[in-house]
Amino acid sequence: MLLSIFTPTYNRRNKLEQLYRSLKNQIDDECEWIIVDDGSTDATEKVILQFCNESVCNIRYIKKENGGKHTAHNLAVDIAKGDYFMCLDSDDFLQDQAIIKLLKFINTCENNEGIIAYKCDQSGKLLSDEFPLVDRIDNIYMLEKKYECRGEFTFVFPTHILRNNKFPVYSGEKFITESVLYDRLELRMKLFPEIMEVCEYQEEGLSNNLNKIMKKNPAGYCLYFMQKIDMQNNLKKRIEMIGKYLSFCLLSGKKKTVYKGKYTSLVICCYPIGIIFWIYYKLVRKL
Repeated sequence: MLLSIFTPTYNRRNKLEQLYRSLKNQIDDECEWIIVDDGSTDATEKVILQFCNESVCNIRYIKKENGGKHTAHNLAVDIAKGDYFMCLDSDDFLQDQAIIKLLKFINTCENNEGIIAYKCDQSGKLLSDEFPLVDRIDNIYMLEKKYECRGEFTFVFPTHILRNNKFPVYSGEKFITESVLYDRLELRMKLFPEIMEVCEYQEEGLSNNLNKIMKKNPAGYCLYFMQKIDMQNNLKKRIEMIGKYLSFCLLSGKKKTVYKGKYTSLVICCYPIGIIFWIYYKLVRKL
């Protein structure tokens, strides 16, 4: 099997029908759709079982205790049968012919090479800058660092790479930003200038509740900012990342991640800056 499409879902039964309609006519024997229900309390299970009963496409449904998208991702990666793995959120849907085009493109990739494609909103507007005029980049972060290409993208990875690079899980925390994983992947990526996904952001979604998310998941953000320290091009930006990292060390307490990179001395010197950031997050951002 060539491709596993993974959808994490939590109480989104009213959105799954749109996604299913966009997907069912595109999946063939080269694909599977893995749905991980992260402890939904609505009628999600009933809706998905209706999809399964239609037997139109290869669907695998797993329901688990609520733990966050990153834990659902780790589970899906473990059970995926496809050589490649793509995440498709429950409030998004596929562009027409997207999977057909993607499967053809996968066959042009070299071993251990991932894919980056476009996303758009419901009006058809790209959610990112356009790709640079190159075929491949050395890793995901290079897209922003070298080419200043930013935004939301569709990522497709070799499944075995993700099995060896899972999301960390912290007790009591149910969110960790995807960049924590993506920043770790030293993986060449082939640029695919086609729109794969159409996105619809929900009012209750993660992108609209950042302060609440950061407050509930400080250890995950501590790790996120720690990883960013070594990735910066200039001293000012590196000091900013250090300050944020140190502030979330204080916010996460015993769950903090200890920095052991090449800027250890600078991190120690920046402790007062970390206090300033901590005050900002506590008093202004209400963390």
